[in-house]
Amino acid sequence: MQGKRPVIGEQAGFQDALAGFGMGYALRSGQLAAQSILTGAAYETLWRRDLRPMLRTGISNRCLYELANERLRRWALNRLSRTDAGRKLGSLYRPSLLTQLVYPVARWRLGKALNDPSCDHENCTCVWCQHGLG
Repeated sequence: MQGKRPVIGEQAGFQDALAGFGMGYALRSGQLAAQSILTGAAYETLWRRDLRPMLRTGISNRCLYELANERLRRWALNRLSRTDAGRKLGSLYRPSLLTQLVYPVARWRLGKALNDPSCDHENCTCVWCQHGLG
């Protein structure tokens, strides 16, 4: 929120930590903002329930990717090329026991990289600056 207005998309810090994509988060956070305005539901409650699990999974995925060596990355890409890539990639963004276990380590390991140095929100409460994922 910025003042009384919901902030959506990359402006709110909703971006995939693994690949840097933000369009899906922009669309979904826009829907949640509209829902909040129309129903009076708390926007922060809505995004935390709906988007936070995927954001955390993205952070875990980024950490796992950075820890993997080149040989493991090539093996994974080779396997991915022999399957339905869309379905497989989609499954990477569903929270799992592995990503939940990795998340605390990933958050510690990535540390300041989770902060957005360009953020200039007034009384900033965006995801990255306030580590709203925690």
